[in-house]
Amino acid sequence: MKMSEVVEFRDILLARKMESGIFQFMTRAWHPLRTFNMDKYYSPQELKGMVLDSVYLDSFIEAETARNGGCKVKLKKEVMNYLEEMCLDKKMHVIRWMGIAFLKISFMMKIGIFVNEPAVLKLRSSMKTNPILFLPTHRSYADFCLMTYLCYHYDIDLPAVAAGMDFYSMAVVGKAMRETGAFYIRRTLAGDHLYAATLKQYVRTLVSKYPSPIEFFLEGTRSRSNKSLPPKYGMLSMSLVPLFAREVSDITIVPVNLSYDRLMEHGLFAYEHVGVPKPKESTGGLLKSLYSLNDHYGNIYINIGTPLSVKSYLNNIPNTNEMLKPVDLQQLTPEQFKQVQSVANRVIILQQKCTVATISNLLALVLMSSLIENRLLSLDEVLSQVEWMITVLRTLGATVFENDVRGNVNRILVVHSKMVKLDKERRLRLLSGTLMDVSRDVQKKMKGHILKAETMATAIPIIQLQLYVNPILHYLVPPAIVLLIVLRRPITKDELSSDYHQIRKLLRHEFFHIEETEEKTLAESIDYCIQNNIIASVDGQLVPGSDERLQFLLKWSIWPALTTLSLAADITTEQVNCGHKQALKLVQERAERSGCHPYCLSLESIGNCLQGLVLGRALIKQKDTADTIYQLSPEVMEKCQHLINTVQPKFKVAFDVSNSVILDNTHVLCRL
Repeated sequence: MKMSEVVEFRDILLARKMESGIFQFMTRAWHPLRTFNMDKYYSPQELKGMVLDSVYLDSFIEAETARNGGCKVKLKKEVMNYLEEMCLDKKMHVIRWMGIAFLKISFMMKIGIFVNEPAVLKLRSSMKTNPILFLPTHRSYADFCLMTYLCYHYDIDLPAVAAGMDFYSMAVVGKAMRETGAFYIRRTLAGDHLYAATLKQYVRTLVSKYPSPIEFFLEGTRSRSNKSLPPKYGMLSMSLVPLFAREVSDITIVPVNLSYDRLMEHGLFAYEHVGVPKPKESTGGLLKSLYSLNDHYGNIYINIGTPLSVKSYLNNIPNTNEMLKPVDLQQLTPEQFKQVQSVANRVIILQQKCTVATISNLLALVLMSSLIENRLLSLDEVLSQVEWMITVLRTLGATVFENDVRGNVNRILVVHSKMVKLDKERRLRLLSGTLMDVSRDVQKKMKGHILKAETMATAIPIIQLQLYVNPILHYLVPPAIVLLIVLRRPITKDELSSDYHQIRKLLRHEFFHIEETEEKTLAESIDYCIQNNIIASVDGQLVPGSDERLQFLLKWSIWPALTTLSLAADITTEQVNCGHKQALKLVQERAERSGCHPYCLSLESIGNCLQGLVLGRALIKQKDTADTIYQLSPEVMEKCQHLINTVQPKFKVAFDVSNSVILDNTHVLCRL
């Protein structure tokens, strides 16, 4: 594996503090660079009219009328209502006021926004030729604002941003978002064919006729785990239709990774992992949350990945029978949809490659390792471990933001003061949670097993800590699997390959990857392990190496996932036929009873492992009216269980206040 290059990041908020005030910057003359040149530029209202009068929607309404005997005028009116609901608008005075509010809140939160500026300037210099799609990772609600502010700062036309209907219904906020470039889409298109057709045509028109970047989140929702989710293909398939129909010469996809020193929602995410439902978004809730933002939230890092020319990636666009139709009526063929899926999967990998390993990630790795060893670390030992982690991650190819280890560790201890602290002897401790009195109303809404108050008190802070370990696990997991297979017995590279690919398949939803590059990833992982004495090659066989420190890191990094996978396999074997909801509860209950790593209580992780067992054909998934049913495939499951059990690392860890690393805070009682 190649050592990563050092990337220079620039804090784009620093100038607002040093050179000019907020108001002066947000009211400056602004002449943005458009995404691509056109003979005529259309306003948002003109785009709406083009969609309404499009040949495609006229044809669709004609077909619907013939099929169902409906009224054309009524259907046309429905389309108009849909467009009123979804379409963006842009008002410069709203953009400026929203920018002022964004900067004021940013200063209140004491954040810095660090940008890979050379990558932004390079992208800017290459614009003007074709549409651009910004596809950022989605880790926080703050993601919506960041790319818009980035574009304003670098004089790029503000993106049209796909937003969920949760925001549409928020008083004041919904309208303000629309007027800064948001367009609204429903979470599901099932059952309303006219709405789906209207949205498809609107997105197609935006991409081909609107000279601003189009932005949406490929993962579809915020990642509660703070790592890559498998992509959703709907928005991307709509966005690429103009390319397949030859309306545009190419489409450039810009993968973006947004990394946080401190996620604003990490507490809510931790509770969601164990089954507590998320609160409904509302303007009142937003206003209440502003009080909690007057705190230290650390830095946000924006890293622009390598832009992807879709035309080049697909090796040009082949002709299809759709080409015989008028341009406006051409739709994706099944073969083209498979190409869309390939593009989407590739973009997730590009997002992973531009992950920024922050000081929070480094400190979380050090503290989790300390917790599993049950060994307290002094501040000097913590600093030494962080420096070692930086070397490890850079050797694995990660981009690490770090220029002052001691200064930044001290800064992050302030940022995460409610999660970690130094005790009187200056040793790093994890604060336990408080005992929670979960109300009956919340219990009724909980999605999993009702956990004990003591379990919640210790599990929540460890799950929060895991959220900062997760973003860089895609670097550690492949060599970790190689090590665990080799630890069983001496093995050849060919023998290792089969078990490696099976484990990767079973954990594909937990650690997203693409099959096409797995041979290369395996070869690089084996080379890395040999070069760093994690394993050794002796007489054509791979055997354990001598670097126990690296071995320990790799073993515990994948331990929670393999444990959850083992529990899911055990439960579904015992049940033979099991509903998804029941499986989640049973696995969570077993995890609580066995005292394993608290992240095994994560309903998201359990769900990922169940999907992995389906992918590995150990379970057969069947759709029921109310739930998904898993049917056991006994022979395949037996082989999977044997493989999992032989590689699963064994640790004995007390994940409660008896662990010397956990600082007891359970005397406080809170109500949920």
